Amino acid sequence: MNVETLKICGIVILLAPLAGAILAGALGPKLLRGKTHWVSILGVAGAVVASFVLFGQVWSAHEHVEPVLIRVYDWLDIGVGQALRVEFLIDPLTAVMLVTVTFISLLVIIYSRDYMREHGKPERGYERFFAYLALFVFAMCALVLGGNFLLLYLGWEAVGLCSYLLIGFYYSKPSAAAAAKKAFLVNRVGDFGFGLAIFLIYVTFGSIDYHTVFDMVRQGLDCHGAALSDGRITTIALLLLCGACGKSAQLPLHVWLPDAMEGPSPVSALIHAATMVTAGIYMIARCGAIFTASPTAMTVVAIIGTATALFGATVALAQTDMKRILAYSTISQLGYMFMGIGVYAADAAVFHLFTHAFFKALLFLGAGSVMHAMGGIIDVRQFSGLRRILPYTFVTFLAGSLALAGFPLFSGFFSKDEIIHAALMVHPVCGIIGLVTAALTAFYTFRMVFLAFFGEEKVPEGVHAHESGVWMLVPLVVLAIGAVGAGFLGTGGKPFHHFLEPVFEHTFIAANPAGAHHAAAEAGFFGAYGLMILSGALSVLGILAAYLLYVAQPWIAGLARSSWPQAYKAIWNKWYVDEAYQAGIVEPAKQGGRVCVGLDDYLIDGVLWLVTAVPRGLAYVLRLLQGGLVQGYALTMVVGAAAIVLFVLWNSA
Repeated sequence: MNVETLKICGIVILLAPLAGAILAGALGPKLLRGKTHWVSILGVAGAVVASFVLFGQVWSAHEHVEPVLIRVYDWLDIGVGQALRVEFLIDPLTAVMLVTVTFISLLVIIYSRDYMREHGKPERGYERFFAYLALFVFAMCALVLGGNFLLLYLGWEAVGLCSYLLIGFYYSKPSAAAAAKKAFLVNRVGDFGFGLAIFLIYVTFGSIDYHTVFDMVRQGLDCHGAALSDGRITTIALLLLCGACGKSAQLPLHVWLPDAMEGPSPVSALIHAATMVTAGIYMIARCGAIFTASPTAMTVVAIIGTATALFGATVALAQTDMKRILAYSTISQLGYMFMGIGVYAADAAVFHLFTHAFFKALLFLGAGSVMHAMGGIIDVRQFSGLRRILPYTFVTFLAGSLALAGFPLFSGFFSKDEIIHAALMVHPVCGIIGLVTAALTAFYTFRMVFLAFFGEEKVPEGVHAHESGVWMLVPLVVLAIGAVGAGFLGTGGKPFHHFLEPVFEHTFIAANPAGAHHAAAEAGFFGAYGLMILSGALSVLGILAAYLLYVAQPWIAGLARSSWPQAYKAIWNKWYVDEAYQAGIVEPAKQGGRVCVGLDDYLIDGVLWLVTAVPRGLAYVLRLLQGGLVQGYALTMVVGAAAIVLFVLWNSA
């Protein structure tokens, strides 16, 4: 690899989107106006080109590749021979993440050009929207490229800030403002643990550089040369996991993501497909040396991921808002990725991250196309039969749905199957739950498809339904190609996994208690293909069940709802998690705030009033002597002089 080329690529990947954001914000309102999208598109396109060049450099040497640490400049000298540096870490994981993030982001920004217009004219805030999108891409690339924990943390927080701005884009709408605030506050909970983890890393290892920290973890030593305790490394891993649970919407910090649907549909695609929500997956994969050093932490990651996958799938069964169905689907799929990492199959988890980026971005943008055609309405109960009205949207949406459902030969089938395979070998219970979740995923995905696109043609009253324009359809087609074909990168010789092997060979692969999770391929036909056949069959059964309940015999779904009303109500209300947080955390916090205000108003202010009462009383008396009348001053002087004379005479006597 040419280090100078890698350095230039890294700088371009960061500065091109940043320049696009600055130009969109500075020139958009006054000069560019309806053409502001071009600076963001060109900025992110520059990052895409640089990412592919960087990827090509790493690919050309991946069989013998070593992580390359490129120092850009010393930011701050902290003494004792150390400095906080801006530096890039380039390896196969970095290359895969950058290509995924920048390419998907570019398609989302292109799509946004038409989506953010109303009857051909730019919507209010058009320039601000494209500035935020480009800034978001810059922040995510900074997170991925950073070569130490400080840069990781700065990118992490910048991504959170941009998500707040994008989710609350329609800030005049109360629900959007509340959703942005909720996302920000919930992420603060996880980020508090993440910040503590970085402080503990510095205290323990005397450094925040990836290379130094990971080497010391492998050696089992701290900065003083003492043996590293299991409790310390587990604490660090679990605190890092707190941050990952917040960013990647895992239980119990998942509650912000469904509400984030208040943002425009391109924002949902950007945040929930390849960028912000995958930051937690990337961070754990990057910190594999720390996590694999603690079997306890790995088990916790697997349990959280499995529980989240099942939870998200069950809630999606009853939702009627297309974007919320996809939001809970994202939570569930992120749970699969956590499960994969927790069972030491980090390469499979990153592979699912890669395929998921295509089909989930496609589905969110497809939902945006439906919303665009339905005049802002996205509730599947209010329209049907759209496959004839929106034929191109339907075909691309169907491709994404088949990939999400894990239908054989679509991308989600290959990546999800690998995670379940690894889970069955390391934690069989997690694997079984993964299979159940796969069947539920196919069911709720095609429940949405059948309700929206099949049946008699119906649109909301007063809506003139129409297919989207070319600016929106081209990204859908490109993403549909990825949803169909991206999974084949993990078949045959498994080029995707082989490319990532140098990153994980000394961490997840070496620490896997069940050995290589591909080992079952040597156990004959059933060992190699049995699970693949089973998971494919579950996908088909889930799709057929959805067809039966929502197309062929829709009365069955109504009967099920009426037969188990409490179960349906619990799922509809998302298992009452938000209500539990409201009752157990939010309301007590508000009551605590009211108590503090009362203490401040009455106790603190009362004490201050008493303390100041004496000088205020004296001041009142003295003020009476200063009435402003000359005769009063003269009388005072006479009385004072008489008092002095009497005092002198008294003492002389």
